[in-house]
Amino acid sequence: MKILILVLNIQFLNIYHAKAATGQDPLANDTFSFQEPRASDLDKKLSLWATYYNLPQIEENSGEYPLRDKTGAELGPRVSHRGWCDAAMEGSVRIFSKSGEAKTYNYAAQTSDNPISCKDYFKIDVSKTKFREAAGPYGDGLDEYILGPYRTLATDNSQIIPGTVLYIPKARGALIKLNSGRVIKHDGYFFAGDKGGAIKGNHIDVFIGTHLSANFFPWIGSRASKTFEAYIVKDQQVISELTNLHAR
Repeated sequence: MKILILVLNIQFLNIYHAKAATGQDPLANDTFSFQEPRASDLDKKLSLWATYYNLPQIEENSGEYPLRDKTGAELGPRVSHRGWCDAAMEGSVRIFSKSGEAKTYNYAAQTSDNPISCKDYFKIDVSKTKFREAAGPYGDGLDEYILGPYRTLATDNSQIIPGTVLYIPKARGALIKLNSGRVIKHDGYFFAGDKGGAIKGNHIDVFIGTHLSANFFPWIGSRASKTFEAYIVKDQQVISELTNLHAR
């Protein structure tokens, strides 16, 4: 599956971005150029640990496992077993047609009909996942937000309120190379626009778009002992711009 995803990245991602740039694409519209914050721009300091999630990219009809909506009806594309499980675990998936057209599907609900076991791949049970078409090109977070690569965080909403902007000093200056050739120099700001069933307490999940790993963010340690400092941002201009980037 990783080989297939890499091939699809090369074949289709530039085509997709050329089309998405004319619509609501948070990555195309984000310059990652916010100024380093002043002390007065920051509020509470947090000690967090992080994992990451991404957007799987899969060729349409590459397997026999259908994406179904919450009524049980097939949405159209069928993918491999591992592809289906990756989509269910990550919460969204981008499906490419043979012509290179892209459509993104998102987690919709869990229902007991037509379960697909993923226990060969994951400890978490995602077998009852159902999907819907996503509003955002990279998938959707909470009801009012779409996902923005290298910006969106899934958080425990009882600990970090949705719509909160966080500044992570260790993220500032990170270089992220896209398949299009564009290199992002990250400014360190992130937006709490998603949640996850396994995201509790001081654990955050960082959305890394179509990348397969987060090696450009070495502070993501994927275990609770690997903590780092983050700050709640109170700069209203930054909050407003990141909110707009995530708005449906």
